[in-house]
Amino acid sequence: TGIVVGLTGHGTPLAFICAALLVICTMTSAVVLSSAVPSNGGGYSYVKRLIGPRAGFMYLGMFVLSQVLIATFALGFAQYFAALVPNANEKLVAMIILTLATLVNLIGIKTAASVQNIMVFCLLAALALFAIFGLPQVDWSNMALTAENIMPNGVMNFLQGVALLSFATGGAKFLAETAGEVKNAGKTVPRAMILSTIIVAVFYALLGVVASGVLPLDQVAFQNLTLVAQTIFPAWLYYFFIIGGALFALATTLNGTLSWVTRGLQLSASDGWLPEICAKENKGGAPVVLLLVFYVVGAIPILSGMDTTTISNMGVGVNQVLLIMEVIACWRLPKLMPEAYEKATMKLKLPVLYVLLVLSIALNVATFFVSLSDMTTAVWVGIAIFVVLMAIYTQLRWKYVKNLQVKA
Repeated sequence: TGIVVGLTGHGTPLAFICAALLVICTMTSAVVLSSAVPSNGGGYSYVKRLIGPRAGFMYLGMFVLSQVLIATFALGFAQYFAALVPNANEKLVAMIILTLATLVNLIGIKTAASVQNIMVFCLLAALALFAIFGLPQVDWSNMALTAENIMPNGVMNFLQGVALLSFATGGAKFLAETAGEVKNAGKTVPRAMILSTIIVAVFYALLGVVASGVLPLDQVAFQNLTLVAQTIFPAWLYYFFIIGGALFALATTLNGTLSWVTRGLQLSASDGWLPEICAKENKGGAPVVLLLVFYVVGAIPILSGMDTTTISNMGVGVNQVLLIMEVIACWRLPKLMPEAYEKATMKLKLPVLYVLLVLSIALNVATFFVSLSDMTTAVWVGIAIFVVLMAIYTQLRWKYVKNLQVKA
C-alpha cells in the first residue's frame, strides 16, 4: 500500500477499486474455465488441455518466475517487524519467516490451514480497527476526485499503482488451483472468485483512504503503514495492529501461497515433465521437493538485495503472460470441449465471451508493459534467458513425455 501511496497519492482508494475491476475483467477466463472444467492445477491444466502439453509446461515455467513475489511477503513482514524491534536485520527476519512458512507447509496442509485460520481472524479484526479508528481522522478535503489528488505523479504512475494492486486484489483467481478438491466446484469456485474480489476491493479501498488521507503524503509515500497506525491508535492497539494486521497479513499470504503454489508442478511431474520425485508427498500431504523449489525462488530476491518495488513489478508483469495464455485456452474451450462449456454454470453467449476475452487480453498486455516499464536491462535479459532455457528444456523433454503418454 505504501508503494502505491507514493505512486498515486490520494488516488490510492480509487486505485484499489480500479485494480479490482481490472482483476474481474481479466479473470473472465479463469471464471469460465473453472466453472466448465474444474480441476487441480488451475492454469496448467487448462493450458495443457486446450492449447497443448508443451504450452502447458511453458506456462508453468513462467508461473515459477512470477513467484518471485513470495519474496515481497517475507520482506514486507521484515519491514513491519523492524517497526517493533528497531535495528532488526530485515534480510535475516525475511529469511526466518520464509523458512517458518515453508516448514509449516512441510508438516502438512491441515496444519497450514489451522495456522492460517487463526491468523486470518486476527488480521480481519486489526484491519477493521484500522478503518474504524482512521476514517474519522482523514482530511477529506484531500480526497476530492481531482486530477491533482488522484494522479499527482501522472497517469503512468497511477496505472502502475493499479497494476501493482491488481495482485493485491487478485488472490481469488488462485482458487482455481485447488478446484478439484472443492464440492460442487463448477458453481462454488467461480462465484467465490467474483464475490471475494468485490469484498476485498471495498475493504482495501477504506484502508487506502486512511493510509493516504490522515498524514501528509510526503510522510507516508513509499512507507509502510506504521506511521499512520501510530497516529490513529493508542499504544496497545498500535502493537495489535502491527502484529495482527500487518505481520499476519503478510504471513497469511506467504503461508497461503505456499499451500497451493505447488499444484501445477505436481501435475506436470505426474505427466513426465519433471522427475517423479517432484510429485511425491510426505505423510502430511506436502510435496517436499517442490516446496523447497519455491523456497529457493523466494530466497534468491531476498538474499540478492532486490527492492520490493522491483520484485513486485517483475512478478505482476510476468503474471500477465500467464493470464494471456489462460485467455487463449478459454477462447478454445467452446470449440474443443463444447459439452463441458454447455454445462458450465458461468456460461456466456459466445459473442459476449469473445468480447470480454479480447478486452482481457488488451488489459493484460497494457498491465504487462506498465509493470515492466521501469525494469533494468539486467532484469529483461534475465527474463529472456530464463524463457529461452525453458523453451530448450521443453523441446528436449517433449519426446520423453510423448512416449510416456503413448504407453499410458
